[in-house]
Amino acid sequence: MAADASPPMGADDGLVGITIDGKSTRVPKGTLVTDVATELGIHIPIYCSHPKMDPVAVCRMCLVHVEKMPKLQPACATYAADGMVVDTQRADVTKTREGMLEFLLLNHPLDCPVCDRGGECDLQDFAFRYGPPSSRFPITDKRHLNKAVVLSDRIELDQERCILCWRCTRYYDEITGEKELVLQERGIHTLINTFDGQPLTSVFQGNLPEICPVGALTHRQYRFKARPWDLQRAKSVCPECSYGCNINVDTRDFEVRRFASRDNPQVDDMWLCDRGRYSAESWNNVDRVRRPAVRRDGTVRDVSVSEAISSAARSLREVLDSSGAGSIAVMGSAQNTNEELWLLQRLARDVLGTPHIDHQLESFPGIGPAEHALAIADVEECSAVVVLGAEPEHEAPVLTLRLRKAATKRGVSVYRIDHDAGADAIGELPAQGVIGVIADETHRDHAARLCAELGRSHDVRRLTITREVNGRGAKDVGALPNSGPGYAGVGAGGKAGREILEAAAAGAIRALVVMGGSLWADGAAELVARAAAKLDVLVVIDTRPGPLSRAATVLIPGHAYFEKAGTVTNTEGRVQRLRAALPPATQTPTETRVLSALAAELGAAGWPADPLHVHRELVAAIPAYGLAGNGGRADFLVAATA
Repeated sequence: MAADASPPMGADDGLVGITIDGKSTRVPKGTLVTDVATELGIHIPIYCSHPKMDPVAVCRMCLVHVEKMPKLQPACATYAADGMVVDTQRADVTKTREGMLEFLLLNHPLDCPVCDRGGECDLQDFAFRYGPPSSRFPITDKRHLNKAVVLSDRIELDQERCILCWRCTRYYDEITGEKELVLQERGIHTLINTFDGQPLTSVFQGNLPEICPVGALTHRQYRFKARPWDLQRAKSVCPECSYGCNINVDTRDFEVRRFASRDNPQVDDMWLCDRGRYSAESWNNVDRVRRPAVRRDGTVRDVSVSEAISSAARSLREVLDSSGAGSIAVMGSAQNTNEELWLLQRLARDVLGTPHIDHQLESFPGIGPAEHALAIADVEECSAVVVLGAEPEHEAPVLTLRLRKAATKRGVSVYRIDHDAGADAIGELPAQGVIGVIADETHRDHAARLCAELGRSHDVRRLTITREVNGRGAKDVGALPNSGPGYAGVGAGGKAGREILEAAAAGAIRALVVMGGSLWADGAAELVARAAAKLDVLVVIDTRPGPLSRAATVLIPGHAYFEKAGTVTNTEGRVQRLRAALPPATQTPTETRVLSALAAELGAAGWPADPLHVHRELVAAIPAYGLAGNGGRADFLVAATA
């Protein structure tokens, strides 16, 4: 939006002047009246209109008076024109809104007290704000339809509550392209239902209750669990993959009740996949590491946190003095925050002096910032995108919706080929524009070769889909054996995650510090058990019991993902904040404080302990993170030239 100003005579600045309820502005051509009103702070009620879908103007709630037009016009489907004057408060507009709401409530059940959308329902809100004071139709004459219709194991439909706004069917038509919901019958008999009565199978069906403006479509998982006024809400990032979808975490009675989408157009475009959305209740697991403990001579005893830290420091110092830094290794996890991993790699390199540090089992030789040159939103600006294999979309499901949007609304050519296919499998690419190449991190080597081949004749940018929520951040801050913070070279010789465990099992590594290892330890339980049996010192900071915590010589309880503050970095490099949504399950200090205290015991005093102070140190040391700020993208290629 731009302030009201007239361009010079004969000049076309691409803007048109429009006035709504006496407020004037100039907006780009093609702007809908509803969007202009929103920018001016004028509320126009809508049901069928949705910011991510094309206008259809079926609910008629947004009718407004447009000067020189004989009839009221739907604001959600009317584009601003130069000199347009709109009135949203005239008597005929008010009467029409009352009439529309009276029709919508004609057969709508009066079950707000037991409806899961009670308190966050547009029909409820608009009935209070714009509806008639009473109905002219008797309550006993309402038409009854099917209630609690199970559409899948995740979604339930109440046909009585449906106001036929078409949002759900349009979502399947425009956003996912799966067409699982249809309009059945005609006229007053029209119903929403699945095609041929088949259950929903989409991995994005959990978005339906959020786009439904009433309580017709609801989550079965959340059914009768809470009301909006019962919930405590915290902004966060979905923990299920590295895509970085923004969410609101809604909790009640110290338990996670649901995840709700939080629109970030640069990342998720307000959509969540079902794997992420319905993982909410898994965070209520009470099987936790709750007390610090020290194992000595086969006996485990509970101790204070300070005693556990002191014991860990003494044991590590003994190994360091007797066998050298090469006999010690440090491992983190891709579910640690950037701040935790920053201190962990400092502990390894600056205090213990070991090159053996990693955050997962697989190795990443030759990793560099060129792997992440393509941003998620930039997919829509490419002339073509090549996706290697099914893994990128399996690991980051919402990427599928971004690719579909790019193809259907931006005309981007999307090529899906085998993960090991060459350029000949793509066919002829557009001669102009950027070519995007998207690959899973397990196929990064082949993606690099393909990019080099395509780069001879095209401008190619690559996006590697990393594993786990902070897999990208772990690499950025240097939790890798042969790559330091900001991908600085640190020399060869460091062992990767699996190599560390194998060396420990062979007796070459005598001491191991692990933070958050339960993320990867269960998948390598046999190797972990062999390594733990040979280790003299195993310091474990973790939240969940497992093979590592059971074998630890020093065990310190950690904090779960939703119990801590900090930042994580998504697969494209966007640095996003976490806020604590749950109180900690233990009274143990945060991981950053534990690491700071451990460093002090080992002779490196003065480290920051608060996550905010650690973050300041991190961004000062890594210029790309300093440029990214809060929610921005850490682009190392840009930072290198700044």
